[in-house]
Amino acid sequence: MCLRTLQRRVKRLEAGEKPRPSPFARWYGSFDAWVESQILPSIERGELDGADIIVVVAALRRWEEDGLWAMA
Repeated sequence: MCLRTLQRRVKRLEAGEKPRPSPFARWYGSFDAWVESQILPSIERGELDGADIIVVVAALRRWEEDGLWAMA
């Protein structure tokens, strides 16, 4: 096996081990940026119920932190 071929294989293996960014990180830069740009303004406008959305945001944050989104 050629050295370059081996280097490419190692690079692919290393890239596969890196955690992929969550959809929140890809779309908004971070989970907190999503909350600040989408959720909080919607609560202030009365589009979302503050009490209910806290539960939803907490579940989504856990989903993002645990990496469960990658298994979906």
